[in-house]
Amino acid sequence: MKLQFGSTRAMAGRCIAPLILSALVAVADAQKTEPAPSGTQADLTAARQELAAKHYGRAKELYRAYLHAHPESVDAEFGVADAELGLREFEAAEWDFRRVVAVQPQNWVAHKNLVIIEAELGRWDEFERERAVLRAARENGAPGISARESDVIDSFEVNGQRWIVREYFEPVGRSQARYNFERFSPEGHAEEYISLEPTAAAEAALKPGDVHIGADADAAPHAAGEFSLNWYSSKGHGTIARYPKGEPSYERVRTDLLRWLHGQAK
Repeated sequence: MKLQFGSTRAMAGRCIAPLILSALVAVADAQKTEPAPSGTQADLTAARQELAAKHYGRAKELYRAYLHAHPESVDAEFGVADAELGLREFEAAEWDFRRVVAVQPQNWVAHKNLVIIEAELGRWDEFERERAVLRAARENGAPGISARESDVIDSFEVNGQRWIVREYFEPVGRSQARYNFERFSPEGHAEEYISLEPTAAAEAALKPGDVHIGADADAAPHAAGEFSLNWYSSKGHGTIARYPKGEPSYERVRTDLLRWLHGQAK
């Protein structure tokens, strides 16, 4: 019996040893796959490629290594912040983008990203301050920024559907939209959009036969300077809210829209 017991243990040892060896080899191979970044120019190039591929964790690691070796590199600082934004590490991204604009006050992309971050964090005073920086730059004709371009300023998810918010510094289209809230299909097609626009311009943009859904079709005549929050889809259009005293703050429009979207789901 003792000989049999000893034989069993020896056999078990012979079975386990190859498994341990295989595990060690696998760990070694994994370590070889992604060598530790060294902070070289090659790492900076690789970081840009990883960021473009949306491999945000690896991109951040490579940018951090380069920044450690080259602390004066604004490109690396921006890259770290961009990767953190992709990882939804909003507070870290805010800190790093602010380090960028401290050195490059006219880095408009960094300012635009800060607008998005402040919206995600719900810091509306900071959100408006960053938008004011961009507005002043456009009004003063600063280089590198145009009054004709639009900015993505916010995004949110309601009932599993993602909405992207775009602001137009110069109102756009026949309805003179100031903001567009767009909902996209998984294939990337815009399925529905909601716009804040002057009521008069929105009404003038309607075509004969357009279907209006909701009680606002027979609303009282609008006041001069009134704005409306209107929704549009393939089924028709309707009005969510009216602002007779003029253009409301973005925060108020967002609150009204979210309340309406949540109500639609009930």
